[in-house]
Amino acid sequence: MKRFQMGCWAVVVLAVLGIVALVMWAYRPPQLEVPERVYPPNNAYDKLTEIAQRLYQVEQSTPRLRALKNRASETRLPAPMPPADHAEYARAVEPILREYRRYLNAPSKAVTFYDPQRDPYFNIAAQLRELARTENYFIRSALAQNRHAEAVERATALAKFANQVSRDGTLIQYLVGRAIRAIALEPLRKDINRLHDRAALEQLLRWAREDERHRPPLTGILETEHYYNRAVLKQMLRNPQPLDPTAVQWWERMPLLPQLFLKTSIPEMERAWKQIKAYAAKPAWERKASDFPTVRHPINAMLIPVFDRSIVMDTTNIATARLLGCVAAIRLYKQRTGRYPNSLEALQLGELIIDPFTGKPFIYKVDPRKGFMIYSVGMNKVDDGGVVAARAWNAERGDLAPQPAGSIERRDLWLK
Repeated sequence: MKRFQMGCWAVVVLAVLGIVALVMWAYRPPQLEVPERVYPPNNAYDKLTEIAQRLYQVEQSTPRLRALKNRASETRLPAPMPPADHAEYARAVEPILREYRRYLNAPSKAVTFYDPQRDPYFNIAAQLRELARTENYFIRSALAQNRHAEAVERATALAKFANQVSRDGTLIQYLVGRAIRAIALEPLRKDINRLHDRAALEQLLRWAREDERHRPPLTGILETEHYYNRAVLKQMLRNPQPLDPTAVQWWERMPLLPQLFLKTSIPEMERAWKQIKAYAAKPAWERKASDFPTVRHPINAMLIPVFDRSIVMDTTNIATARLLGCVAAIRLYKQRTGRYPNSLEALQLGELIIDPFTGKPFIYKVDPRKGFMIYSVGMNKVDDGGVVAARAWNAERGDLAPQPAGSIERRDLWLK
């Protein structure tokens, strides 16, 4: 009986010690390094976001300007507006738009506090996109009036602006930068059949070459996002919040259980981040689906899959810029020699002719009657014969052309 009692006490003591150890483990701060953010002196990001905020305030300052802004942002309507409206709108916003160009080559690093409650970025993001839509109106206006050199200057300046406000930022800052970049280049892509002005082509080619050197690397974005995730997780461990405030689970109201739930996600999260960064560092043609991490913890399952799509987006960005640069170079070659180049290698553009999805030159065809065709094989890495499907960036079929996909499948990709 004594032995039985001693055994019971031993079990109780071990259980208590186990519970104490579990509580200590659950509440002990995890060893997750989050280095302090260091910004360049006179960070251009601060100047650029201030300009975007000021432009937004001006455009919202009167009912008349709000109406003109809404009209300018409606891409289904022709640009420019009636002359009097256009002139009034330009007087109000053009001086501010000219300001951001002063900071396009200055050191810039996106500001983040690694704290969703302190980070004002979601408000700033809307204002950055509004600046892009304002500039988009003037790009479309310049194209409509055959001022092609001005249109390309505005579009490429806005694409540089996108780089400056997303460099070394978090994923949301990268996505906003990508949206601004698309807003900048879409008018050029839609009007590419008419883009023959020599100065405009030279500017477009110059920008494509610069973009190869100055485009923010995705590896920097992923590193920042990794630290951001660590910081948020540490904050959640200090003050656990329901994953879905509208449907709080019973266990989320209990002490200890939320901490245990969060803490158990960390080892898998760290392994996944190591794999994600290694996966993104590979060229697209070397990536395999099996290289991307598979996760099971509910927190990680909500987070990790989005990075695969972001990596494909980045490759698409690279391909689009290179294609536009190649189109400019091909047309300049034709203007100099009277004929299209027999191959892309004849342009001597280095990496600019390489399809980032395959590591090989873009598909390029010449026809004496039709002109030339150039395209990337896209994310499926299969030559679909120059058919651009009506699709989002993550479609499983269709090629990627300098022209936008539009709303229907495109087969006529010939350019002159």
